[in-house]
Amino acid sequence: MKCNTLVQFCVCWSVCLILCACSASREQWMVACDDNAFDIRSGMLYQKMMLNESGIQSELLIRGNAVKVPVNEFSFVVRKAFPNERPRGLTRFETGVEQNEPLNNQTDAVDVSLKQTDASQAVEWTDSVMVCSRKANSFHIVSHQIDKTEKDKIRLTLAGETAEKAIVFEIVYEIYKGYPAIRKRMTIRNEGKHWLKIDHLLMAHIQSDRLFPEITHLTPSVRGLDPSIVAFANTDASRGLIVASEIPSMPRKLTDDGQVGYQPDYFEWILGPGESFESEPMIVYAFDGETYATASALSTARDRCVEDGFRRYLKQHILMPVDTTKTVAPLFCTWTNYAASIDENNMRVAADIAARIGFKCFQLDAGWSDAGPSAGWATMSVNPDTDKFKDLKAFNADLIKKGMKAGLWTSVYYNELELIRQNESPPLYSIPLVKKQGGLGLAMAYEKARNKYADDVIFMSRAYDATYFKQDQSVICYGDITEGHESRSLKESYLRGLRGLFASQDRILAAAPDIFLQLSHEIYWKTPGPAGDVAILQHVDVYHTLVNEYWGAGKQRQRVDASWNMNKDSLSRKLIEGCLRARDIWYTHRGLPLERFEVFGAVTANYEGSLTVNIQDRQVCSWLMGAPSSFAGDLESLTAENIERYRSRFAMLKTLQQRYGIYEHYQFSGVPSPTDDDWHWWGKLNDEGYGAVVVLRGDGGEEVRKINVPWVLPDRKYSVKGLFSGQTFGDFTGKQLQEGVLELSLNHFGQEIIEISKKK
Repeated sequence: MKCNTLVQFCVCWSVCLILCACSASREQWMVACDDNAFDIRSGMLYQKMMLNESGIQSELLIRGNAVKVPVNEFSFVVRKAFPNERPRGLTRFETGVEQNEPLNNQTDAVDVSLKQTDASQAVEWTDSVMVCSRKANSFHIVSHQIDKTEKDKIRLTLAGETAEKAIVFEIVYEIYKGYPAIRKRMTIRNEGKHWLKIDHLLMAHIQSDRLFPEITHLTPSVRGLDPSIVAFANTDASRGLIVASEIPSMPRKLTDDGQVGYQPDYFEWILGPGESFESEPMIVYAFDGETYATASALSTARDRCVEDGFRRYLKQHILMPVDTTKTVAPLFCTWTNYAASIDENNMRVAADIAARIGFKCFQLDAGWSDAGPSAGWATMSVNPDTDKFKDLKAFNADLIKKGMKAGLWTSVYYNELELIRQNESPPLYSIPLVKKQGGLGLAMAYEKARNKYADDVIFMSRAYDATYFKQDQSVICYGDITEGHESRSLKESYLRGLRGLFASQDRILAAAPDIFLQLSHEIYWKTPGPAGDVAILQHVDVYHTLVNEYWGAGKQRQRVDASWNMNKDSLSRKLIEGCLRARDIWYTHRGLPLERFEVFGAVTANYEGSLTVNIQDRQVCSWLMGAPSSFAGDLESLTAENIERYRSRFAMLKTLQQRYGIYEHYQFSGVPSPTDDDWHWWGKLNDEGYGAVVVLRGDGGEEVRKINVPWVLPDRKYSVKGLFSGQTFGDFTGKQLQEGVLELSLNHFGQEIIEISKKK
């Protein structure tokens, strides 16, 4: 039976390659218009739209007429201001949001106290009208334009207006040669004399539930936040659509029934006469292929599309490119166990150990800067605390001499007394006031404030030779309706604040492209914050995704010492649990390039032998699902054996990265998903099938396991060896590796990194 399954797999693989080659030669990328009909062809993905008495009748098709998915193209609500004037912002708000920092179940959290007075803006919104693509009496399409001026890109623009002609809008569709994708965005403009508000904006409602009932979130849905990428597939995931939203953080709406747009609770936009709103884009990407059994699991067309074509499309056309020479993995962060109790003395000792281990970046977390006598660790200054760091530039210079990049923590909270004393009008802080440990949150929805923040990061980079910045703390989620700032309402300020945060990142990188920018889940909304999404990777190098967990760190904000009186075996179990949590977090983000995410943190703290070398190997393997950052703990607690184990493993990863670029690759189709009950493995292979396969065994499973490698080329010959064990497995054809001829033996909670190289 197994033999038949493997034969079927090999036949399916060969047939798929032939079919893909043949179909690719027939696929077209074109846009055609005929009277009131519009035809978009993007490889296997078609979109057909017809204007008739009912409005816009639209449907998505995969490979001609094989599948037809109805689509409601757009809908939004328009409301008029009464009285007809701009809503006035607040100039005084005595109390607002007070925060403090507890720990909850191994995780950072925030307790929030709200003390708000009346925030009324004295404007009511009346005469609501819904504009919907399925309601012909609510709008007219007045013109269209096809643009082919950009190489390998075609753009269709439909221009419309509402029945009263007070609102004009454009819908833009873009296709990219070589990818079965349609990217769409909208612009809405107020051409009337009234102040208007737009809300309940949907970019599309893709009604695929009967055709594609299998729903997979390819980025996480957590704490009321919708995912940014969802796959809608048929029952065996051989055909379907991947839908992605570029709307950031909490304002995003992407539901399991195919609604793509803005969350009504966190979005509205106010338009004065002559003003316009441009939406973030959305993407529809098609997949179609075989689903077949491998030696260990099912390989679906959906999964193969996600790890290959869809990933390439995102990296080529959607996400911010990242210079791989700036990579900071492996990275050490000082927060866990040291917390804010850092100074030049203990950090020099830690830095010496970090350099011996082979970390590429040493990042000082909170506690390095001089926030002033009235402020705590969460508040930032561009100046170091000279009682702790007499000469920060000299300290960082020593880090660089040791072969590491210098990193600094930053916050959007500045000393409250200093900001108020500046007496700027409008102020740089947001209203309602957001307070934390003697600091006030800067208003990201205000150009002058966010430019100050960006310029401060640029200054710190030049003044202290720091090239990595961890950006932290929550402010945007509390809103900003300060008179003179950009937002006209609290709901509008959420998206404006997020866009302002992005603008600050763009400003930093434009002025200092060598800086490596990390943005934390906290600054992106709140603590614990949102999962990573498409939008965030358009503006930063890496996202520090949720949540900060401390499994196995012991007393998370205290150095390891004899007073702990803890059970070392319990800490060891927690360390192993943390490894699985890290893999789970990365795996739930698999719709995006995993090397662009930091998962906190591989604990480098040893209490009476709690951190064994076997657990260290498990950490190195688990954090290699993406790129190995970040590690955090008490480096002085490590034994000589611990230090040597990290050193040798990081040297191994460095060699693999130099040879194959392993950090930039991740394959997961056709093998088991993350588990600590059985075996689990994944690929870090380049296009030729060279690189690493990471294998872990959990608490159960067989003693010996066949490890299939679906991602190699079937006709190529490979040499295979185990890097942890030093075992040479021999030479194999790609077909043999796909079939699972390779056998591996591991102990309970054992792991191995298998190098697959060109046969000599």
